[in-house]
Amino acid sequence: MRFDSNQLGNVEVDEATVITFPQGIPALENCTRFKLFHDITHPVPQMYWLQSLDDPGITFSLAQPERLGVRFQVELSDEEVAQLQLQEPQDAAILLMLYRPLDQQRESHPALGTLQANLCNPLVIGLSSRRGIQKTGLKIDILLHTP
Repeated sequence: MRFDSNQLGNVEVDEATVITFPQGIPALENCTRFKLFHDITHPVPQMYWLQSLDDPGITFSLAQPERLGVRFQVELSDEEVAQLQLQEPQDAAILLMLYRPLDQQRESHPALGTLQANLCNPLVIGLSSRRGIQKTGLKIDILLHTP
């Protein structure tokens, strides 16, 4: 199917690759269907875009924690494992939402400036089931390693 995104333009969406967030994403509970895009010119994607298929104006920029030098271990409840329909731990992908702080948005063009990652609220996606959740309110420990 064709989808007209405010950010990405007119894009092709294979319905077999749609990711469902059964309860939506907090504050966007009405948006349950998403498509994950990435730049196909890079063999290893640097960044992803999660486009809501329920609202053409909602697109999130995402990155894998490893690409940002962050190692994540997320504990999921039995209910979350069931929601994601996970069979194996390696079937879960973790992605971090990227954002630009509000003070930077006012000072420059919205497409320019430094991005930050939301470490406390990662997205967890079941790769086989194509179901996702946002794990909210994580308390994180930061360990710094020197070479």
